[in-house]
Amino acid sequence: AVVSTQSTGAALEILGYTCHHMLEVVHKHPDRIPLWERMWSGDPDTADEALKAIFEGYTATVDYPGCIFWEKFLQWNPQAKVILSVRDSAEVWAVSARNTIFPAVKGRLVGIKRWLFINIVTQFSSSLRGIYRIYDFIFREHGVDPTREDTDLARMYEDWNANVIAKVPSSNLLIFNVKDGWEPLCKFLDLPIPDQPFPSVNNKAEFDKRKEKFKKGMFIKFAVLSLTVSAIGVGAIGYVIMN
Repeated sequence: AVVSTQSTGAALEILGYTCHHMLEVVHKHPDRIPLWERMWSGDPDTADEALKAIFEGYTATVDYPGCIFWEKFLQWNPQAKVILSVRDSAEVWAVSARNTIFPAVKGRLVGIKRWLFINIVTQFSSSLRGIYRIYDFIFREHGVDPTREDTDLARMYEDWNANVIAKVPSSNLLIFNVKDGWEPLCKFLDLPIPDQPFPSVNNKAEFDKRKEKFKKGMFIKFAVLSLTVSAIGVGAIGYVIMN
């Protein structure tokens, strides 16, 4: 799941697109994270305005959170090209997703850790509240919590793909496996094939390394901040972020 989306994103960048990816949220435009609170406001006009601001300057998007809003983007631009990234099977995707993206979000935030995160930790940071909202959108879009062990991820994958295939005109849709490389992608986008290998980035080892770095950075940030808050805030922040 992770390798496929980021490799496709890297390929689109090589082809000249400015591509949004989940990494952009945290590393490139953290200033836009609070806009996700506005997205959750319940007012359609406010949400649309915030969504446009979040993706301003981008000409393509892969991965969460952008893929959640593919129908809205298509409504705004009916001639947009849609790339449906697939794996060899639903089961292959499910294993990849279970081992990477979903444990990295709030799947472990249950019970007391969930309460501490929502009621204490997020109160210190609009960015954390925004990130939390992103995953609320993910769960709402799928209709299930993909971080739960009893969620049928393979079925979720199949339902998602079937919905995209049913709604996107076939002339504007590419069903794409990164193993197929440049040829189908460039043909679909009517662009020449670059004189370089198709990118392969963000394998599980790279993903895990970046996740641990992010967790440590967040712990240091909030350990410093906690000097100005109560002891319960200190304990809550450390407990949620590092466990």
